[in-house]
Amino acid sequence: MEKKVQLGVNGEYKSLISISLTRRKHDMDQDLKVDPKKVSRMSLGEAAYEKATINHGSEIIKFTQRNLLRIFPKTTRITSSNYNPLMGWRYGAQMVAANMQGHGRKLWLTQGMFRANGGCGYVKKPDFLMNTDKMFDPRSKLPVKTRLKVK
Repeated sequence: MEKKVQLGVNGEYKSLISISLTRRKHDMDQDLKVDPKKVSRMSLGEAAYEKATINHGSEIIKFTQRNLLRIFPKTTRITSSNYNPLMGWRYGAQMVAANMQGHGRKLWLTQGMFRANGGCGYVKKPDFLMNTDKMFDPRSKLPVKTRLKVK
């Protein structure tokens, strides 16, 4: 992680943090390698991301424990539709692009997620995605702890 200090005319800028972008080499094994001395960021289109979750699910979670991952919608989404943000969040992606002009369930999920922290745009990642001892597997079946029936 680079730390840059810039001062404007009136000293309005303080310490700025710059995170380098991981350039994709089209080799997901190399792109997802974690360097403990460096923080990086990576952007993946939704199609590339979905393919990566199938072949490299645990590596993606390990990458997002220390680095930033952004998921952006495929270019054919011209009708203001949204990608399902749960697909990105369950593997630890910190940024899942949403089209705020669209409506429906996927945008409601995004709005509901960030309402948990007063709508500030940031929610702390759950501990099970940060646990380095026991890797979370989003595809595994989890036991139902409580069942609620509403009439």
